[in-house]
Amino acid sequence: MSAEALTCLAPAFALVALLLCWTSAPSDASGGLPHVWAVDDGEKIFRETLDSPLKSGEGNSVWDGETVRLLAARNEIVAFQLILEAGTEGCREVNVRVSDLTNGEHAIRGSHPPPKPNEHRGDGVELFTEHYLQVETPSYNDPKRGGFNWTAAANPKLTGWIPDALIPFAAATGKGGAPFDIPANSNQGVWVDIYVPREGAPPGEYRGSIEVTVGDVAVARLPLVLEVLDFALPDENHYRSMVFYSSENIASRHGLRRGPKLTEMVLQYHRMAHRHRIELIGGGSWRELQALAGTLTGDTFTPEAGYRGPGEGVGNSLFSVNTYGVLFPDTEKGYREESDRWVAWFEEHAPDVEYFLYLIDEPRRDKLEWIKERARWIHDNPGQGSRLPVFTTRGPMDSLIGSIDIWCAQTGYSREDAHKAALERGERVWLYAAYRPRTPGDVTDEYGIAFRLKPWIARKHGIARWFTWESTHWYPNSNEEPNDVPKNIFQNAVAFTTGKPYGTGNGDGTFFYPGEDRVFPEEDRGYPGPMSSIRMKMYRRGIQDIEYMWLAEQAGHKQAVAKVIAELLPATMWEAGELPSWSNSNAVYERARRKLAELIKGG
Repeated sequence: MSAEALTCLAPAFALVALLLCWTSAPSDASGGLPHVWAVDDGEKIFRETLDSPLKSGEGNSVWDGETVRLLAARNEIVAFQLILEAGTEGCREVNVRVSDLTNGEHAIRGSHPPPKPNEHRGDGVELFTEHYLQVETPSYNDPKRGGFNWTAAANPKLTGWIPDALIPFAAATGKGGAPFDIPANSNQGVWVDIYVPREGAPPGEYRGSIEVTVGDVAVARLPLVLEVLDFALPDENHYRSMVFYSSENIASRHGLRRGPKLTEMVLQYHRMAHRHRIELIGGGSWRELQALAGTLTGDTFTPEAGYRGPGEGVGNSLFSVNTYGVLFPDTEKGYREESDRWVAWFEEHAPDVEYFLYLIDEPRRDKLEWIKERARWIHDNPGQGSRLPVFTTRGPMDSLIGSIDIWCAQTGYSREDAHKAALERGERVWLYAAYRPRTPGDVTDEYGIAFRLKPWIARKHGIARWFTWESTHWYPNSNEEPNDVPKNIFQNAVAFTTGKPYGTGNGDGTFFYPGEDRVFPEEDRGYPGPMSSIRMKMYRRGIQDIEYMWLAEQAGHKQAVAKVIAELLPATMWEAGELPSWSNSNAVYERARRKLAELIKGG
């Protein structure tokens, strides 16, 4: 070839060279991002961790060093994380765009234009920046008294800048919205959600690309391949969650007073939870029931109400009356009149909803006679109120048999014999909180797979519902000193403390983050609604896993499903020893999901 021809081809060679370095390899043309790579949704890549072996693709279920590959059913949301690693000078005005994913004439919408705030309908891609919290001290445990890890050996002792809050790209620039800056020698994770619609996405490979820009310059482009399977996940959930929120905390952070605007904001929290297949409970007042009845009938989750996606038109399956035990007038007449009113409403308007009276929270032994008397007022009611189930956050105990209809046992105190005996008596037994090594913990300083495994554990042990005590714990708990000073949850990793060494937990009770913050205006994201978290996304992943299991069982593979669970979770709950028995690698559970998919496809 002549020198003249080589000269003409030089720009083309340069372009090829640039494309070759547009992956995770270091490059002078990287615009300050020497590494761009991907990881699945069940790993937490800390801000300062620049040497993760997952970068090369080792033990990484979605990344082989060059291409992002995902697997999804229809009516499922799958996710991965794009990790942007800044060099010694940091990087400014970074942005990410995911193209449409196409399969012939069919397409799944890409990330742009980004959905508007509180847009909970439609299919396709949604992007979030990961917000990091500095955990300096691990959530504590005491071998004798419990805490956030039930045994000393089980504490993972994770510290560093840990990702949790997920800020939508539509949030304010400089507050997590796009474009964004990355500090020197730091990672910035971008969370990528992809919803595959129930209709209009036939099975096959959908291909697209992920483009990273710095300013106006494209510095990386990664191929993205999504395999859509030939089945859909049901809209109904076969795992039942129960997650509390505080409307008072929501009102305070969003600067709202009681009224229609606050009601609509609370409904936005419900829609976001519903999109994650999670069920919320609030204070359980009569006023709340009237305002939020659409969450039970399903009217809140329709396209007309601004929702389309998983569980469209399907209402929540539960309602907690008198949550934490503070609303009923404390007389026999009051209990009977109130129970009559609640039962009458549910039997007429929502007969399939699992409702109950939250009589008292974590009762001490000196409250047992008080409990028995009030339960008797309910159960001996000559009216229809006698059918109102009585609930408390205690495991089954002999002295309250006949008084309690629904036990909710803390994982650390739950006993197999008591559990089975209560079920034989016709009572219900649910689970409350989470403590290693019986179950993964709820705290921020846990491995990414933690919330994914909760539905698996419930499936293994026949636990009908799992209660998460708070999702909007943005203020001190009552036994904390001082207990009237709000917390900056975007800066302070310690969300819960009893004021005692064994009672301090990072992120405990923070499942949502407020998109607006009237209490700490410097933290306001300019996003008029709720924001999710990595823990919420992983709870969704685990709940969707249960739908894979349910479909496989419906196809005649019940024993094979039980074997998958037993192999990955050999010793949980009352079977557990001093150490957790499960793997912390998300790739292990992704292989299991693929196996379940094969069982479903095989029929």
